[in-house]
Amino acid sequence: MSENAGKNGVQLLDRAVMLLDLVADAGSEGTTLKMLGELSGLNKVTCHRILNSLVEHQLLQKVQGEKCYRLGTKLLVYGAKAARGPGLRRQFQPALERLRHQTGETVMLMARDRDDSVCIDRYDSEYQMQTLTGSVGGAVPLGLGPGSLAILAFLEPALQQAIVLRNQTRLANWPQLAGEQLQHKLAQTAMQGFAVDPGELIPGIAGIAVPIHVAGAGVVGSLGMTFLSPRLNAEVQQRYVTLLQQEVAAIAPLISPLDTRLRASL
Repeated sequence: MSENAGKNGVQLLDRAVMLLDLVADAGSEGTTLKMLGELSGLNKVTCHRILNSLVEHQLLQKVQGEKCYRLGTKLLVYGAKAARGPGLRRQFQPALERLRHQTGETVMLMARDRDDSVCIDRYDSEYQMQTLTGSVGGAVPLGLGPGSLAILAFLEPALQQAIVLRNQTRLANWPQLAGEQLQHKLAQTAMQGFAVDPGELIPGIAGIAVPIHVAGAGVVGSLGMTFLSPRLNAEVQQRYVTLLQQEVAAIAPLISPLDTRLRASL
């Protein structure tokens, strides 16, 4: 293979991944060829060719009379395979089951992916609970919500502030995190050892989360619960924080820092 051919292959892969990311960001409704062209900067012919190839490989699918694209079924298969093995999801599944049984609340496992916090597993309460990330696979910028705050607050200070700066525009729609408010929440979370939202971000919905420290890898995720905010009081907060911290303390030492599934969290 010539050097130019190799560069072209890498460029094509980069473009395909970029389009997959843009489609993922669009959510379950999907997005159009026109919108993807505008967001990616690719011309219509190139964009259409790559999208069609991704559809053929079942990485994307066409919806709404083949006018929109959304993530394909093969990505579900890849996700299921990635979840197997000694990663966070497998290690914490019994804990999520226990916490759901003990409290009756929605329990969520979050993992850090660069500047985002991604929901990699959740066990729902009997009530459909609205959350910032939505279903498994949903992501929010670090700093938004107790699950991501519990991660961001315990990162190294220089890394933490770099992420805050990069996520500033993405958090602009949340006045509760404007100015020095996010810094105050980070300091408070670091001091008390857990993050709590009494219902500021989603009215009526509270959340508590604790960080997951892995020796040799740092903070890679968080374990948390979401519930109706009228149920939050000092006694409930202490009980839930204790339960979450006990689970993390028992499981975190079993996770290897060499696990390749943690690399996106570093």
